[in-house]
Amino acid sequence: MKRIKWEQLVILLLAIGLAFLSIYSYRNDVRYGLDLQGGVHLVLQAEPIEEVVEETAAEEETKTSEEATEKTTETTTTEEVTNEDLESLVPKKMTVEDLEKARSVLEKRINSLGVSETSISIQGTDRLIVDIPGFSDIDQAKKIIGKLAVLTFKDEAGTVIVDGKNLKNATFAFQTIKDGGTRQPVVQLEWDAEGKKKFADGTAANVGKTIKIFLDEEELMAPTVNEAITDGNAVITFGESKNEDAIRQAQETAALLRGGSLPLKLTFLEERIVGPSLGKDTINNTKIGAIVAILAVILYMIFCYKMFGVIGALALLLYAFLYLGFLLAIRSVFSLPAIGAAILSIGGAVDSNVIVFERIKEDYKTGRTLFSSVSSGFAHGWTAIFDSNFAMILAMVVLWALGTPTIKGFAITLISGIIAALITSYFFTRFILNVIAITNPKINEKLFGLKR
Repeated sequence: MKRIKWEQLVILLLAIGLAFLSIYSYRNDVRYGLDLQGGVHLVLQAEPIEEVVEETAAEEETKTSEEATEKTTETTTTEEVTNEDLESLVPKKMTVEDLEKARSVLEKRINSLGVSETSISIQGTDRLIVDIPGFSDIDQAKKIIGKLAVLTFKDEAGTVIVDGKNLKNATFAFQTIKDGGTRQPVVQLEWDAEGKKKFADGTAANVGKTIKIFLDEEELMAPTVNEAITDGNAVITFGESKNEDAIRQAQETAALLRGGSLPLKLTFLEERIVGPSLGKDTINNTKIGAIVAILAVILYMIFCYKMFGVIGALALLLYAFLYLGFLLAIRSVFSLPAIGAAILSIGGAVDSNVIVFERIKEDYKTGRTLFSSVSSGFAHGWTAIFDSNFAMILAMVVLWALGTPTIKGFAITLISGIIAALITSYFFTRFILNVIAITNPKINEKLFGLKR
């Protein structure tokens, strides 16, 4: 039964609308990679953190004493813990899980400062590579990245009341001081249930005394406890609101605490700022190259396939529009590998139409009508198109799962291009050809490049 499939047009218009919305929303927020935009590049050496073993040694000594007591009631034997025994109580070795956690913590810290699209990858078994596009303050980056960010509240005797293990959230804010209404930057701490109880018990036991707040080994403040704090509200202050250094310190501290403490000690092996000058030239040349490539493909399509080529050219332009909208919607980062994937996907978009056009021409030569040839061309040609593209998507999924951030960018860009090409071919090209075949069955064979 011959009928125009308007549902294909509806889906196509929906895709065009979403692409337009994406391009309009993010037209001024195109994200480029480190190789195009410039930024900070860091290489970090990861090492296990040496844990304190005195507590373990004491427990071992107590256990030994208890065993000796059970053996004899006449004497009590206490085994001496030597330096060799302490050396045997080494912390666990660094694992892949530790590196993954460190990578996740660093990503949260940097993104908390408003720096997005940070690329952090694991190299080998003990290194982390950090690329921060569009960021130029290398000292601030090192300050944020290098700290362990272990938060502790201690009483005057040095006993830990509560630490970062019970921290649920840390937010930067401005707080008004009662006397005079002066505002100051603070970090507001939110504890979990266990942390609230520890904090309440600790403040109740230290009324009239000071509680020192440490970040790693640095003392942030030592307020005096006026009364027990049972609601769990804890605030770290950083001076006056007019002091830019205080504001920055508060923001950085909130970012460190919110990201969590590092499970590994990180040492900077390499640090450099990548300039964007080469990137600007590459971006401009890529834009020109993309326009020239698309125009060349359009001319070739029209020359070889006549009116079919015109339809293919329109499909290619629509593909480019949908493709750009999709990349912006998923906040893809444009880097040199990603641009390479985009150029490669153009060939895939053209290939989808060429396969269908050739199949239609072959079926038309056998004596079929144009409508029958179009239906047969998509029925048989589409299977080959889908199978080949599905195999490519599977390969790219593997690259995305196992590759470095650069490889991941290449993979997701190519997958996006394949999806955009399939949508264009199935819904646009097929709809246009069906409309032509139904409304004008006796077409000009020469105009369409069809010969019996």
